[in-house]
Amino acid sequence: MSTADYSMVACGVFKKEIERIAGELDFSFDPLYLDPGLHVDFDELALKLREALESCKDNMIIVVYGACHPKMNDLLEGYRAELIDCQNCIDALITRREVERIASEGLYFYLTPGWIECWRDIFRRLGWGMEEARLEMGCFKGVIFIDTLGNAEDYENDLLEFMDFTLLQYSIIPGKLDHFRSLISDAAKRLEVRYG
Repeated sequence: MSTADYSMVACGVFKKEIERIAGELDFSFDPLYLDPGLHVDFDELALKLREALESCKDNMIIVVYGACHPKMNDLLEGYRAELIDCQNCIDALITRREVERIASEGLYFYLTPGWIECWRDIFRRLGWGMEEARLEMGCFKGVIFIDTLGNAEDYENDLLEFMDFTLLQYSIIPGKLDHFRSLISDAAKRLEVRYG
């Protein structure tokens, strides 16, 4: 049996960021990371999320996902679980205000360290080869890489490969993890109020 304060069920796209902030949180948790590509198939996401929740049902559970399923809140019913307060993985890592500020300049596709490592699998799940990706992503002005770990240079080859595959130029913005950390802490506080 775990001695951690909480269980955490998280999209694998957040794994590196969660590992980075784990020691900065004022509680302990046992993380369970799910495949980052599940959001492209709602049935598979629902199945895997329920399996994960069931595996840690004896604990209070912080769920680190956005609204990646149209019935995300319904999926959490019956568990002592709390979803972080964000719409998607991007506004978990930068504030909604920052997303809206960038959107005022045009439509951008966002990448993070987790996303840059899994985009090939996600595109494969979507059935996108290079031609389909270029067609589907033609509406985007470019790509923004959120450098949440402060090591964008380590991802340069991956970003160039993504640029070649999609024909979208990229830019890099710094990403601080304060916002992400606060979303997780707030979910833990809500769990304590509801179930503590």
